[in-house]
Amino acid sequence: MKPPKNNGQQAIIKKLNELYIQTRRKYLLQLPDNYIALNRDKMANVFSLNDGLLARHLNGVNTYGIFNGNTVNKFITFDVDFADDETMARWATLKLIDVLVSEFRIFRGDIHVSLSGSKGYHVELFFDRPIAAEAAEQFYHKVLAKLPEFSERNIEFRPTWGQGVKLPLGIHQRTRRRCWFCDNETLEPIKSFDYVLTIEPMDANIILDAVIELTDEQAEEFAEIVRSTDTSITIVDTSKALQKARRILEAGRLTASGTRHITTFTLACFFNSQGFDRAEAVEAIMEVLLNTPRDYFSKGSTPAFWRKETERLVNYAFDKDLTLGNADKQITIYKSEILAVLNVGTFRQKQLAYAMLVTSKRYGRVFYLTVNTAMKMIGTTSRQTVQNGIDKLVKVGFVEYVRKGEVDHAKSKELGRVSYKPNKYRLLIDKPAKGEKSIETNGNQDLVDVAYLLCTEDEIKSVVKRYEFVNRWAR
Repeated sequence: MKPPKNNGQQAIIKKLNELYIQTRRKYLLQLPDNYIALNRDKMANVFSLNDGLLARHLNGVNTYGIFNGNTVNKFITFDVDFADDETMARWATLKLIDVLVSEFRIFRGDIHVSLSGSKGYHVELFFDRPIAAEAAEQFYHKVLAKLPEFSERNIEFRPTWGQGVKLPLGIHQRTRRRCWFCDNETLEPIKSFDYVLTIEPMDANIILDAVIELTDEQAEEFAEIVRSTDTSITIVDTSKALQKARRILEAGRLTASGTRHITTFTLACFFNSQGFDRAEAVEAIMEVLLNTPRDYFSKGSTPAFWRKETERLVNYAFDKDLTLGNADKQITIYKSEILAVLNVGTFRQKQLAYAMLVTSKRYGRVFYLTVNTAMKMIGTTSRQTVQNGIDKLVKVGFVEYVRKGEVDHAKSKELGRVSYKPNKYRLLIDKPAKGEKSIETNGNQDLVDVAYLLCTEDEIKSVVKRYEFVNRWAR
């Protein structure tokens, strides 16, 4: 395929500048047997790396390579090279891509592969802003640690200030092969110069998270902070983390600009605490993000990227079992609240009302409670029992739906079947009176035990049916 001309070539050169070029004063020139490093600051008669030279690169006249920005990288190249063993190079490249996707949650569409021109491959990640060269190299080493069958000799880190990397789409000066981009699943060459125009940089936070936030040691440190912080919500005692989650969920959107990343992570931990499954957590978080004005996000940030990041952080929180709202934390239960619980229907429905009361204490008056979590809390395997109980609690005015049966159109389209957003509830019982009798509990105590701590036997008898008292309450 012949190189594009005129405007087509200018568009490709512009894209190469945006993605690759970090310094124009120092660059590589490939010869048939080696590379020469050209440095305008140290060598006479050396031009800066300009668009004219990039045009010669695309036209196959000369072949150029670039260095990083000395202290920063705007992309990473994993240079896969097994000398003349093309089979090993192919296998290592596919394995590397799999690790980037499965271990580091990098969207496959953000992984770009090109032929090295001999028998190897360049696997590249481009960032929406430059990151510290040290952080880029740390990320490389973390990836390589997941590939123990390979070494730094086989998969090299590029570019640095001392070691450059050849630009794609040129001609390898020894083999005379064009260095096309490749399909990252099959490694088949994509023989089109226009592929580079489709590349969009990924959020640099994904790389920085892997280096700075998401190590096992720091995950344990985060877990320790959670363990050592009072994360319960009572009438007089709230944790910052849950207050934040509560405000966001009640508002239905982000409450401050520039907080998407930390908010997504906080809510991922919150929904793990609430017993959501991963898909439910992702959809609940996406609802918050999609309801947020666009000017709260960084320029160029897209819903597709939010979903990718949400899935990554939800998976991380669930894999590490990070939670907010530890079930062992103390909450305050008042006598009037227990009497309100005892006044609803069957014993199972009273148990469900108590579960909702405890949940609201921890997570706010408006709260989520999945059917699966409710089943565990009241000790039943019947989803219908829980649904009947919820219907009863709504009917008697114990709770109300804030949202019920709302179709998630985006997820339904994705799954090819109707899918619903998680239901939200609001507790409707009166607030306790000042000075009212209360107890401190971790929420795991039996409803019967809590009732007897707050009420007399006669008071319990007065609000439950006789046969229920005999079978469930008598002592």
